[in-house]
Amino acid sequence: MLERISNTWTPNNWQRTEQMIIDVMQHDARVGLGSIADWAAANDVELRVHRLDEGEDIRALNPADMDGLLVLGGFNSVNDDETWLAAERIIIRSLDKLGRPVFGICLGAQQIVRAFGAPVFKKDRDFGFGQVTDITAGTQFTAMNWHSDYMSELPGATQLYTSTKTPNQGFKYHAHIMGLQFHLEVTPAMVQDWAELAQVSVDDSDVDYAAMHGRLAELLTATFL
Repeated sequence: MLERISNTWTPNNWQRTEQMIIDVMQHDARVGLGSIADWAAANDVELRVHRLDEGEDIRALNPADMDGLLVLGGFNSVNDDETWLAAERIIIRSLDKLGRPVFGICLGAQQIVRAFGAPVFKKDRDFGFGQVTDITAGTQFTAMNWHSDYMSELPGATQLYTSTKTPNQGFKYHAHIMGLQFHLEVTPAMVQDWAELAQVSVDDSDVDYAAMHGRLAELLTATFL
């Protein structure tokens, strides 16, 4: 919930009151919150989910009424000619001007890149668990990849993550915006559902889901709280 302090909205003239509310853009029933719901519950954060896959019209939403925005993944391409894709990018740009936090996952990260004018291009599929490199720390961790569209580098952004098949795996932009090409929020049930949908086999026998969820929780906390 936001409190208006003056008639002009800038990054420094708003304050959060009571419980934080994060607006969530969900694009498909099969690409849901996963472990994000647990993070929100643990931090007393309300998630206000907008179901674009069910036809919700987000064009009337006022970004000035948002504490922050979380854009989930999905099976669409950011290059599709859909009204809601364009509307979502307008909201992202508006929140950037307001200095509000934005966090994008997979399609959501690609939407951020497109919102600020950088291209997203199609290539071979990158499906399944793999190693992602944290560029700053020089370490690797396991994450779920599920994309065939790839982000180019966004001018002005700091690249944070990379992998052999997907060079741009994540970035930070303007201090309050983060995009991850990979998935850390997935649960075993989500992975099984996606694998069945794509008719592929995914081995998660050695995957430490708790470690993935913990890493994502740290990133969400750093972005929103």
